[in-house]
Amino acid sequence: MKIGFIGAGNVAFSLSKWFNDKYHNVVGIYSKTLEHGKECALFSISEYYSSLNELVLACDTLFLSVNDDSIKDVVEKLIELKIKDKILIHNSGIHSSDIFNELNKDNYCYSIHPIYAFNDKYNSYKGLDDIYFTLEGNDKYKDELIKLFNNKVIVINKEDKEKYHLACSILSNMVCGLVNLSEDLFKSIGIDNKDIYMPLFLNNMNNIKNYGSVGALTGPIIRNDVKTVNKHINNLSGNDLLIYKYLGLRLIEMSTKRTNNDYKELKKILEEI
Repeated sequence: MKIGFIGAGNVAFSLSKWFNDKYHNVVGIYSKTLEHGKECALFSISEYYSSLNELVLACDTLFLSVNDDSIKDVVEKLIELKIKDKILIHNSGIHSSDIFNELNKDNYCYSIHPIYAFNDKYNSYKGLDDIYFTLEGNDKYKDELIKLFNNKVIVINKEDKEKYHLACSILSNMVCGLVNLSEDLFKSIGIDNKDIYMPLFLNNMNNIKNYGSVGALTGPIIRNDVKTVNKHINNLSGNDLLIYKYLGLRLIEMSTKRTNNDYKELKKILEEI
């Protein structure tokens, strides 16, 4: 494969570097932002292309590593170029390969999404050997693409992309919101050192990995400790209180899989929105 990247964000930085370190198969980068494109090409040890058409001509495989809202614009430009027999891949978690619309007629189109958070364009590529990717699209090159991604690929249905991305977002982005809420509560009582409370969080993540979310569950809700939950509620307001109550109801559902506790009273308190 002769691979080209359209876009020069964190995903393009990471994948282009990873591919060229492993396979030396990245031809170049195109980005409408000259500075970012040249920086990405330098980092991945490939060429920067100032023309999208020139990159298309030089490659048989194109990754559209742009933000979700920009994919359609890039697709329209590729339609104008009347490209044929190209492997086209976008890295969006929410969109399916159907976003390539007219290009599906003469090309081989896929969505491939890493189950991973790219927070650092210079270092995120170091973790790619250990992660999984999801794939959906044309049957013809699926096997080659699976090998390209270390055989760590889960093939999914395009109809499931939205629900899949929701699962990823909850596990990644929304967990950050819960951590931020906890940090604010710690700060409000004068604890502003992550080393103090991060072992609690990291140990819990490790327990979830080893025992599953239900098996790792501890705390006042699974113990059916109504008085403690009431005290928690008294220290929250607004959206933070809603978050606590809705998640608390979810934890009751999880708890019933492990205990025979009668959660009626606790459930009534949490349902008072």
